[in-house]
Amino acid sequence: MTGRVVAALLAAMLISITAIAAGPIASSDFAGAENPLSENGAWAALTSLSPAGGRFQKNNGAFPNQSPPDHAGARTTIALPADHYSEIVVGHVGGNTNNVGPIVRVQTSGAAVDSHYLWWASQASGVNNLYRIDANGTSYRADLILPTSSVVDGDRLRLIARGPVIYGIKNGVREFIYNTGPDATRYSAGTAGILAWAGNAVETDSQIASWSAGAAPASSGTWASSSFIGAENPLDEGDRWYPLPGYSGFRKAGGLAIGRDWGQNASGVWSIAPPATQYSEVTLGTVASGGGGPIVRIDRTNSGQTGWLLFLAADNPANSGIYKLAPNGAFTAARVFSPLIISGDRWRLTADGNTLTVSRNGVSQFTYVTDGSYATGDVGIDAYTPAFTFAGWEGGETVSVPPDTQAPTAPGALTAIPVSASQINLMWTAATDNVDVTGYLVERCLGAACANFAQVGTSTSTNYTDTGLAANTSYSYRVRATDAAGNLGPYSSVATASTLLF
Repeated sequence: MTGRVVAALLAAMLISITAIAAGPIASSDFAGAENPLSENGAWAALTSLSPAGGRFQKNNGAFPNQSPPDHAGARTTIALPADHYSEIVVGHVGGNTNNVGPIVRVQTSGAAVDSHYLWWASQASGVNNLYRIDANGTSYRADLILPTSSVVDGDRLRLIARGPVIYGIKNGVREFIYNTGPDATRYSAGTAGILAWAGNAVETDSQIASWSAGAAPASSGTWASSSFIGAENPLDEGDRWYPLPGYSGFRKAGGLAIGRDWGQNASGVWSIAPPATQYSEVTLGTVASGGGGPIVRIDRTNSGQTGWLLFLAADNPANSGIYKLAPNGAFTAARVFSPLIISGDRWRLTADGNTLTVSRNGVSQFTYVTDGSYATGDVGIDAYTPAFTFAGWEGGETVSVPPDTQAPTAPGALTAIPVSASQINLMWTAATDNVDVTGYLVERCLGAACANFAQVGTSTSTNYTDTGLAANTSYSYRVRATDAAGNLGPYSSVATASTLLF
């Protein structure tokens, strides 16, 4: 899709993530009573986090069967894809020392057995974080990734792992997003499960009401456009945006996409199969300082930043240009220029093979041939500081329009009318074309039965005035149409007229 998309189409695309997810592969409402939790072998315990043998039990809910220092941890034994989700409904969190949470990418064997990503949730004054748990079967270490909000009973928490990105959905709204690319330790596959901690020694105060797991939902839309209406932090829009490795990405407010950090911010846009011929276009918002622009060819699986960036440097326009993003964090200038940077202008970066084209407000500015890096990938945006914002974005596949080879039809009813001793006026009916007729070529020869026609003028309408002619002289005319591709149509019939005597 290459044109601007109306707001109604955008609204249709930005549907809830939960609405587009496929049905769960595994689930439980923990009905009945069982200690330890097994459900006919559907669950396996996480021994690394329970050195004293603590496990989950169920009694119309899942909760620990003993007090700390053990956690109650369990993973499903049902096969899940590498990209999957784990979702819980919080049954009861009785105090700020009680926690429950979903886990994804649980390692089921090897030296890192029981390692996983955990969304650890408690009351407002408790511990609320996204963690990576590194385990070995008998012990573990918890590495804090980022803080999260607190929960109340009945909240639905969905933790999703897709590619290198881990993100959380709370009650249908994205809560956080994290790209694991820069991490020295990361888990690219595994299974899903649950964890709980009864810090107040009341096991039923750390209760999970239900659980499900399945394939990670696909993005709710293909690339299209956005006017950044509404408010989101982080920028989500139907699960289309993700931060590049090492970046926090964007939020949106007041019709603008705004960087979340006072440094470099960069985000890509998910597409099921990114096209090789693609574009990313931004409409500039506030541009008083900072800089930024569109990105093409982002490798979503790379552990570092990738792609080609059109950077518009508001503080020093002479530093603007095409930059290569390297996985080590470097920005290397490939082609610099000094543009006018004006709020409301549209800047587009197009990638076709190794050729990048920069356009401003639909007019090509220059092209640059790359070194061949990043042959395909996602599109996105970049901004240096929240002071440089975007009021709109669009992107996707650049549709290749086949050449126009069809010529216009012949003009009809050519008429020549003498009006003086030196002037003859011509009129005809319009030709037609599959695209558009752009003009007419007028030819003339001397005499009533002449054959040596020569072009004497052009017209963009269906009439022509021929002047400077000899008195009392016969002239013959014919007309043909042309289109924007230069295709010439057949000639009209010949019309003959004689200038007046005086």
